[in-house]
Amino acid sequence: MARIAILGRPNVGKSTLFNRFVGRKLAITDDRPGVTRDLRDGAGRLGDLRFDIVDTAGLEEASDDSLPARMRALSERAMHEADICLFVVDARAGVTPLDQQLADMLRRAGKPVLVLANKAEGRAGEAGVLDAYALGLGDVIAVSAEHGEGFDELRHALGPVLASVEPDPVPDMAAAGAPDPDEAELTAERPLRIAVLGRPNAGKSTLINAVLGEERLLTGPEAGITRDAISVDLDWNGVPMRLFDTAGMRKKARVQDKLEKLSVADGLRAIRFAEVTVLVMDAATPFET
Repeated sequence: MARIAILGRPNVGKSTLFNRFVGRKLAITDDRPGVTRDLRDGAGRLGDLRFDIVDTAGLEEASDDSLPARMRALSERAMHEADICLFVVDARAGVTPLDQQLADMLRRAGKPVLVLANKAEGRAGEAGVLDAYALGLGDVIAVSAEHGEGFDELRHALGPVLASVEPDPVPDMAAAGAPDPDEAELTAERPLRIAVLGRPNAGKSTLINAVLGEERLLTGPEAGITRDAISVDLDWNGVPMRLFDTAGMRKKARVQDKLEKLSVADGLRAIRFAEVTVLVMDAATPFET
């Protein structure tokens, strides 16, 4: 199945767009920039089109070993692994110098690119839609991920591009009468679901990276890096598994920030969905009930 990456600078609406594609609020969204940090995968659909969709962190100017630089590296990895890139700009803010830099990066990558001018509802976004043509990446599709506008136009533009990278599209198994996954054995479509939980900075993401044998999840010395409950698939000695990396959880009384509350709620959903939970503890930190 074709893999599509959603790319753009921070706070242009990438996660809201991702949620539209997957049909539910899977990614945490907030007015603050930089909410998304890891790569989040989902099963996307747009009309009769089916594809894998990847939400990414906002691409910023950063080249050191800072958290933004590590987030950018993951997003660039998603770009190179994708079959198609959706480049999202903010129609109300217009094209910025950073948008121009990202357009140059996408052009060098040589991947099919569709430019989406998000937040284009009403007259306030009209000028920004026209400005986006200056990026030199072809036609611009005006959308509103928040209000669901412009997705018919996006469907007509995306269909031929998908066909060019995936000549034999995967059929809709639900429509074809696929077996109930709750009654099936463990398969790639229904793997063993394992949630990894623990306090902030206990090493949950590092543990999953070690199991995967690659730096798939964002890690670092900063506490609270993981915000969304991120799922990754692997095959362990023939057993298909899906690991859920969750945000660090603290005592309820200590959780005051809205974003932390959303992160914890997302982690709790992953725990309820999982069949196995793994608790990670920091041996250097005193045990806390």
